[in-house]
Amino acid sequence: MVLNVVRQTLKEINNNMSEMKSTAHQSNNPFKILKMVNGEDVICKIAEEYSDVLIVEYPMAIVKNQVMENENNIVEHTGLQRWMNYTHDTTFVIPKERIICLGDMAPDVTLYYKHVCKRLEFENKQEPADEDQALAKMRDNIDRLAHIIGEDEQSESNTPFAPIDKSKLH
Repeated sequence: MVLNVVRQTLKEINNNMSEMKSTAHQSNNPFKILKMVNGEDVICKIAEEYSDVLIVEYPMAIVKNQVMENENNIVEHTGLQRWMNYTHDTTFVIPKERIICLGDMAPDVTLYYKHVCKRLEFENKQEPADEDQALAKMRDNIDRLAHIIGEDEQSESNTPFAPIDKSKLH
């Protein structure tokens, strides 16, 4: 048996790796899993790519929960949650230096991810667009709750939401 060994210099190996870097994420599939430098796994749709950043849509963190099914059986459930909470933004800029690697999402994960994205879009449409709408929605919820528990309609003076003096917020 004859083995042909191809010797490459370190420079050739580095050049080959540079070529791989420029084409590793250029598949036709925009749905990716990113491994972040902090250890997080993030799934998203890559909308645009620049030399130093990725523009991603609907990034979601992968979360694992262990549930005790019975006294001898623990089951691990994997799910998705918003990657960044307290915002309704759907597009984010991620510096490439914060990403260790990325790969294409498996087809079954892509299907689940798309389903979750549609649900988030629907929920976002139901959300108030500004503070006044949010306050009105809270007042409606208070009135509805008061009606459910049998109280008379609350007067404006009993409403726990008063105009907020934003100069006092920190």
